[in-house]
This record gives sequence, structure tokens and C-alpha cells, in this order.
Amino acid sequence: MTIFNFRKSSSASVDRGWAWIVLLACFLEYFIILGMFKSFGLFFVQYQKKYATSASILSMVLSVQTIVASVSSIIIMGIGTRYLTERTMVMCAAIIGLACQLGNAYAPFAEFLFFTHSALFAISAMFAHLPSMLMVGKYFEKHRGMANAIANVGGSFGGLALPFLLTFLFSEYGLEGTLTIAGGLYLHFLPIGLLMRPIDREQTTKKENKNKEHDKISDITDHNECLISNDKENNLNIEYDIRNTFTGSKHSLHSLVKLNGKSHSLTNIDSTHIRNSKIQSVELCGSSMNLASTVSLDMINTAKSKNQMDSASSKYNEERNCCIQFLFVLFDFSLFKDAKFVILMMFSFLVAAGCTIPVTYIAPFAKDKGLETDMIGYLLTISAASDLFGRTLFIFISDNKKIQRCHMMTIAIMANGIVCLMASFYNDFVTLAVFGILQASFGGTYYSLINVLIVDFIGLENLSHGLVMGTVTRGTSIAITSTLVGFIRDKTGSYVGGFYLMGVCLILGGFLLLLKPFISK
Repeated sequence: MTIFNFRKSSSASVDRGWAWIVLLACFLEYFIILGMFKSFGLFFVQYQKKYATSASILSMVLSVQTIVASVSSIIIMGIGTRYLTERTMVMCAAIIGLACQLGNAYAPFAEFLFFTHSALFAISAMFAHLPSMLMVGKYFEKHRGMANAIANVGGSFGGLALPFLLTFLFSEYGLEGTLTIAGGLYLHFLPIGLLMRPIDREQTTKKENKNKEHDKISDITDHNECLISNDKENNLNIEYDIRNTFTGSKHSLHSLVKLNGKSHSLTNIDSTHIRNSKIQSVELCGSSMNLASTVSLDMINTAKSKNQMDSASSKYNEERNCCIQFLFVLFDFSLFKDAKFVILMMFSFLVAAGCTIPVTYIAPFAKDKGLETDMIGYLLTISAASDLFGRTLFIFISDNKKIQRCHMMTIAIMANGIVCLMASFYNDFVTLAVFGILQASFGGTYYSLINVLIVDFIGLENLSHGLVMGTVTRGTSIAITSTLVGFIRDKTGSYVGGFYLMGVCLILGGFLLLLKPFISK
């Protein structure tokens, strides 16, 4: 059974050694997930042809996909990372992804895609993609920007290669055969997951903390022993006082007094102490009256009812605390007190759709302009090549100290917004190719830098929570915008209005990110 005893990497592997093998695995994961996502435009056209459905229905498929991705990301990062390793989650994505593509291949009607292409694809993507982003953040520190850019280049390669492959498969095997073969791509997550060796970056820190905790525990133990010895002496003194108090009365008390949970007899007290004690009659009467009032029936009933109320309130508080603790397991809500984090999430909500879904709508947009299927495939290939060029460029400039990453992001995002606002001028293959080149080059900046910006804004220790919230805001943005784009297309007969909407949001998001220096002050 030693085959299952996988090795862990230490903090010495950061930025070197096995870190580059992990980066290769993440590169391949991005190749499959982002390549399939960017090829949805080809499936969009095929689904329309097979099911004779409207663009709004298929746009809702993409919207539901992003909603499921957002919800599943919260569960995966909040609970999955506590009980499963990154390796296990990536390997689970292989089985779910295979089920997704087989379900797409044999879907009896278009609405069935809401389960297969929306839910299953989103869950498999999150099981593979989120752990991969975490591994890049854990294994790299000095070259984190470059590593994220290299991993994103894998998605660009996927967007470049898979449209060629899928176009060929459509002509040879049809939609069902192509989806079945595409399901085999997800099985590559099995060897990819095996390469993702867990890393413990805080081994030495944990040892020091254990030693400190051991010292603290020993100090607390010694302190408690001193307190216990002092309590014993105090209890003996209290017994002595009680015995002296009741000795002068005519009542013979042979009862037990319970102090601190222990029973102490009052009968074995030295008589010399009793003779020497001086007690006034007022004290005796007062003691008898207090004793009578203490054992009254009304007081006993009141104490019982109070105990019942206390137990009920304690149960309610325990249940409320459990719910609060569960919510904090899913997400650290204290991050919303950080203005920089709030600004980053608002920025992500505004610009995520404009950087993600234009490549999806380029194919149906070109179809409306009268381009043939082969030309649409070339158009997607050109767009993917431009995305590859843009992300490769960020490999060399993402860790440059001369210009801040947030300024790089702002320039690229606002340029992307201007490109989308000029959608009415794209009427033939050449202009659509220019649109694809510019949009892919500028839009890819978001995915190349967003994970690094999360670390820059809130720190590596909050990366997992930042990725969760980033995925939620991104998914919400894509879901709302893609639904609106499909609705605008059905009402106006053109995708131009949808591109206008994305362009406005991109420019607003770019202006919003410029507020970061003022908040930092």
C-alpha cells in the first residue's frame, strides 16, 4: 500500500524544482477548460442547427453555467479544500467532465443542456480550475505574475488548437461524435491531478508554533495548579467559618456542605476552635433566616424555571453559532471591511463579462453577417492566436516593477471597452478579424492579472477567499450580461447592442480601478 503514500513538497520548492512541474500541470488544465469554454461559439451554432432554438435560450445555458460555477466555487473552496486535496479535486473533474460531454452528445432537447452543459460543465471546471489557481499561488512567490501568465497561455493555446480540432471533428463525426471525443479530453485530468503534489509552506513555522503552544500549556498548567491549591486552602477556611457560625445555635447540623463540586463534612472540626470562636446572636438569627429562605419551595421552582430558560437559550445560541461558523467556513466576510477588496470585486463584476463572452458571440455575430462555417472557424483561430500573443507578452511584463499591475489592467480594460463600442463597424471578415485580434489581446489581460491582483490587494493568506468571491462576481456578471445580450439579439436582430453594453461596463470598470491609490492612502 505504499503506492498511496504520496510525497509532499516543502517550502524549498517555492519558485523552483517541482513548482515548474505543477505549472506544467496547470498549463494543461487551462488548455482543456479554457479551450473548451472558448469553443462554445462553435457548439452554439451546432446546437441552434440541431434543436432549432433561439439565441436567448442558448445564452441562458451560458448564464446558468456561470451561476452554477459561482455557487459551486463557494462550496469547493469553503468545504472541499478542507477535506480534499487539490490533487483529488482535479481528478474528480475528469469523471464529471466526461459525464458532461456524453450528456451533451445525447441530449434529447435543448433544455436538457441546462443540466449537462450548464451544471456538469461548471462543476467540472471549478473542480479543476480553482485548485490549479491555488497551486500556482502556493508554489510561486517571486515569479507569481509570470507563472499565472504562463498558465493562462495554456488557455490561449487551447482556444487556438481546439477550434481547428472541433471543426474537423464536426465534418467527420457530427455533433454527437465530436462531443464524445471531447469527453475523452477530460480524462487527461487524471494524470494532471497526480502531478499536483501538495505543498506545506509553513513547516518550520508550525514547529515553532507547536513549541510556543507547549510552553504556554505548561505555564497554564502550573498556574492552574497554584489556583487549585489556593482554592483548597480557601475551602478549608470557609468550612471553619461555617462551623463556627452554627456551633452556638441549638441546632445540631450534621449535613454536608458542597464547595466547588466536593462534599466536606462539618462534624470533624476541632472543639478547641469552637470554644475560642465568638459569635453574636444577631449573626445566629441572620444565619437561620437565610437558611430558611434558601430552602423555600418558591425559590426552588424559580431556579428550575430559570435553568430551563437558560438551557433553551444556550441551545439557540449554539445553533446560531453553528450557522455563523459554517458561513465563515465558506467565506471570510471580514474582507468586506477592506475597501481595496470591495473595489476589486466591483471592478471584476463590471469587466468580467466584457473580457469573457465576446469570443463566444463572435461566431454567431459573424453568422449574422453572412460568413460561412469555415470562415468562422478561421476567425476564432485568429482571435485565439491574438489572445495567445497578449498573454505571452504578460509573461515578461507582469512582474515588472516599473509599472504597477493595476495600471496595466486599467489601460487594457478601457482599450477593450473602446473596441466593443465600435461593434457597428464590423461587417466583413477583415473587420471581424481586427475585432477578434484587439478584443482577445486586451481582454486576456483580465485573466492574466486578476489572481495576482487579489494577492496584491489582500495578501496570499486570503487568496482562497479572494478566488471564491472573484469567481462569484465574475459568474454573476457573465450570467446577467449573456442573458441580456441574447435578449437584445432577439429584440433587435443584432448583437451590436450587446457589445455596446459590454463596452460601457468595461470603461466604467477601468475608471473604478483608478480609485485604488486614493483608497490606499
